[in-house]
Amino acid sequence: MNKIKQNKITFTIILVSLVIIFSSISILSLPVLFNYESKVTLLEKNFYKSFKVLLNSSGKITYKPFPKPHLLVENATLNLSKSKGGTDFINTSNLKINISLRDLYLRSFSNLVSTTISDSNLELKISDLDEVRKHFYYNINKPIFFNNCKIFIRNKNNEVILISPVKKILYKINNKSKIKKFAIVGEIFGLNYKSEWKRNYDTPNISLHQLNFYNPNIELKNKLKFIEKKNFKIHSNILSAQDKMEYNIQFQNGIIDISSPNNNKTNFNIKSRIQLNPFFFEGVLVIKNKKIENIIDNILFNLIAYDEDYLGNLTGKFKIKFDKLNNKLIKKGEINFNITQKKIEVKKAKFILDKIGYIKSNLSFEENNGSTKFISKNELNIENHIEFAKIFQIGTKKIKNIKKIYFDLEKNSGQTDFIISNIKINNKKNTNQIDEIFLVKNIQNLRSHIRKVID
Repeated sequence: MNKIKQNKITFTIILVSLVIIFSSISILSLPVLFNYESKVTLLEKNFYKSFKVLLNSSGKITYKPFPKPHLLVENATLNLSKSKGGTDFINTSNLKINISLRDLYLRSFSNLVSTTISDSNLELKISDLDEVRKHFYYNINKPIFFNNCKIFIRNKNNEVILISPVKKILYKINNKSKIKKFAIVGEIFGLNYKSEWKRNYDTPNISLHQLNFYNPNIELKNKLKFIEKKNFKIHSNILSAQDKMEYNIQFQNGIIDISSPNNNKTNFNIKSRIQLNPFFFEGVLVIKNKKIENIIDNILFNLIAYDEDYLGNLTGKFKIKFDKLNNKLIKKGEINFNITQKKIEVKKAKFILDKIGYIKSNLSFEENNGSTKFISKNELNIENHIEFAKIFQIGTKKIKNIKKIYFDLEKNSGQTDFIISNIKINNKKNTNQIDEIFLVKNIQNLRSHIRKVID
């Protein structure tokens, strides 16, 4: 290598080193050279321009060079709405605004890169959610990040109805793919979850949302097609353990229609229509391939042991049908409900005993010392005596003249055993009641008890 070339390389290295050193000194000395608080008005203006969020700063603003050049606003409030009287949905002492190197030197704050809010509470009312939706759909914003925050949702009476601690929130637009994304990693009702909402600006009337819960594992996928303000469609898929649900939801002219497009492949199928003004709904839910014990504990309990305040002004009627039940005797059934004046009324319940007949039931739940008991008063109608005799291993002559059997059934929530009592044969008013109480643990138990009653 000749001497001239070597000198050029040495000069280049020295020049680059000087630039790096000078830049580093400039960046580190900026807090001394410049008063950032004098630019508060400009910063607030450009903050809204970049993130479409109103910033009101009332505390100290400092410059921090690491890990990326940023401004730290120590006392700030954020709001989505410009309207007077709008509530601040964030009060934070840890607002970071990442700035470009160009802004560092020009001190213009015209090119804010991103903002990060940490260790803060997000206070939202139900009425504020409309402003959040507008921000998702109508605003172009720079990246917004949240770390270790809590979301509080309040009702119109300012009462907290939901708290969700969140580890991370990412809200940004990918300029290459033209996809806007809002992703959350957090916790709700003690369940860890990950939520991701996406919208492609090439197809702006369609948005996608996926929600995953962990332990238990539940996955929800929604595709929303927005046609106009009073006309949109949602396609929803839900996976939970062995259960698969799929629904089409359409809102048009104040009517919501819900249907299940793949009845043969899903466990919970819905056919329902909801009218919003005046509010009234009517629908059918078909549940397939489930254990009857799980239906009692997880579904009927939540419907019958309800809090009247949660019903509000709900009015309507619906039917739950059961099909292909995982039970030795009961394969099908249906329960009819009416909801009116903050009450859920069971109109009638009927269960089909395979090849034997059917049971008509009155259902209720009873609270006692912290435990819940399921109670039903039943009327068994025997239509096929031969099949009844075969199933319960009884002589056909003994059952031939029996048309009805009345009995009460009790089961504690969470247990598989149940108790049968107050048994009467043929006539409900029959004074010859069988006073013995029978504990049933399995089908063999039940056969033994039935034989004892018939004999």
